Amino acid sequence: MQVRIAICDDEQIMLDKIKDKVSEISNTVNVKTDIYTYSEAKRAVEVLCCLEEYFDILLLDVDMPELSGLEVAKLVRECKENLILIFVSSHDQYVFESIEYNPFRYIRKNRILEELPLALKAAFARLDNEKDKSIIVKTDDGEIRLFHSEIMYYEIQNRRLNIYLSNGKKISTWKTIKDQMNEMNDEKFIKLHSGCVVNVMYISGVSNFDVTLDNDERLIVSRRRVKDVKAELLRYWRSKV
Repeated sequence: MQVRIAICDDEQIMLDKIKDKVSEISNTVNVKTDIYTYSEAKRAVEVLCCLEEYFDILLLDVDMPELSGLEVAKLVRECKENLILIFVSSHDQYVFESIEYNPFRYIRKNRILEELPLALKAAFARLDNEKDKSIIVKTDDGEIRLFHSEIMYYEIQNRRLNIYLSNGKKISTWKTIKDQMNEMNDEKFIKLHSGCVVNVMYISGVSNFDVTLDNDERLIVSRRRVKDVKAELLRYWRSKV
């Protein structure tokens, strides 16, 4: 398993300490990691929110002068919903504020040697469990890792496969619908017609002509697929009751 980790802390000594410890822990559990460090919060946000970049884990200092860790978390969560976020702080008072940004762990700097190994090993385990629920997409600008859960639907337009994400962004790649479905192999994605596949998680309603998504967007359903789409949608809804 290859894991990309970003570390953001305005103190260079602490930044180097965390990086060395992450590398040590990774080697101990035999996980290959690419580790990137950022001492400037704004730069970290630029990279983390770049569409062409992906990271699995972010270790984020809370108390920083330029942008606080909570401000960084807010910006990053808007573009990378599934990033594993681990706060690192000298102050316990930020624990409750940090909950809003769905952190995976909250580590105290004065106990980092004890708490970081536990947090990272748990994060690695989660990534290993979810590795089949993500896909690497090749675009004209590079490779992007997408989690199945953030894909609303994908369709063919002008020979390109456009993938529409829950954050409103669109990714374009050269691939067929069939290849994409086979590669993902996920029963939550159902075909509406020969050129469009939708994530059933985002369907809020269905008619004899189309489906309505959570964002009120409507997608056409072919006549021959209406019965199957309704059946698969009903099966999913019942599983959630």
